[in-house]
Amino acid sequence: MSSKLIGFFRTHDDAEQARDELRDAGFDHVKLHRGGSEPGLWESIKEAFGFAEAADRQLYEEAARRGADVVVADLDEDEASSDNQAVAILQRHNPIDLDRSAQEWQAQGWKPQTAASAGVQQQKRPAATGQQSRQGEAVVPVVEEQLNIGKRQVQGGGVRIHSRVSERPVEEQVTLRQETAHVERRPVDRPVTAADRAAFQERAVEVTETREEPVVAKQAKVVEEVVVRKDVEEKKQTVRDTVRRTDVDVERTDAQQQPGRGSGDAGFAADSFASELAGDQRYGRREWNMVENDAKRDYEKRFPNRRWDEDRDSIRSGYTRACQRR
Repeated sequence: MSSKLIGFFRTHDDAEQARDELRDAGFDHVKLHRGGSEPGLWESIKEAFGFAEAADRQLYEEAARRGADVVVADLDEDEASSDNQAVAILQRHNPIDLDRSAQEWQAQGWKPQTAASAGVQQQKRPAATGQQSRQGEAVVPVVEEQLNIGKRQVQGGGVRIHSRVSERPVEEQVTLRQETAHVERRPVDRPVTAADRAAFQERAVEVTETREEPVVAKQAKVVEEVVVRKDVEEKKQTVRDTVRRTDVDVERTDAQQQPGRGSGDAGFAADSFASELAGDQRYGRREWNMVENDAKRDYEKRFPNRRWDEDRDSIRSGYTRACQRR
């Protein structure tokens, strides 16, 4: 049995990545429609799903008018067995939650022509959050986040060494030797000797004076070494974070309940709302009595055709269970 899958995306990049990943995973019949640029966008969606409710049509057309891109996957009988994989691929690329978006658009002034509530058609528009629509069945995927921890290198400081040349004055004491020639004449009265007779000839006597002067020589010596090295150590660190998981609660419904007010619809809305309430960061899984007033206001705004007093206990128990699981 073949099935259809559809997803709306705010950015063209998200839509292209979803389309490409579906094709890479082996899904051959995948189309991408540019929001706001294709006049036949709704006809292609209607052809894919085979329904044309007025409320859905207005919501889809408003999403397209606001620039949302649409990815439509036609899964044949062989590919339908991997429909959960296709749903997970769409969910990874930030599909638009049309129910919440409808509330935001209405707050901004958008007024659909019919009074259909954005929450009433949740099961008819599962593809807005990556779910699929198949005749005779509805598939609600259970999505669980996995924590992947990696490592990256960051700069943590270091050592910088500068080498410079400096000068300082030095002095040393040194003893220097100097010669000085002196000429002295002494009166003598003695007989002439043979040696004296040899002096009766011309001759010259020269005496050389010497002196010492300081000579400065410099010799470089290594007197110290500066060594830079790195020591590497490893340490274990505990990384703490939170991962999310969608939990599906199944309740039997009474076939005798009136349409539109049945316990099945109420149970689905209450459980869905309780799970979203527990995952809302504004409340931080606080005690029920601290979030009840805000929860009541949000619930009555989102589901105007339901009564808070009738669903309060179901929402409270669902909120408590969801908080305990997280």
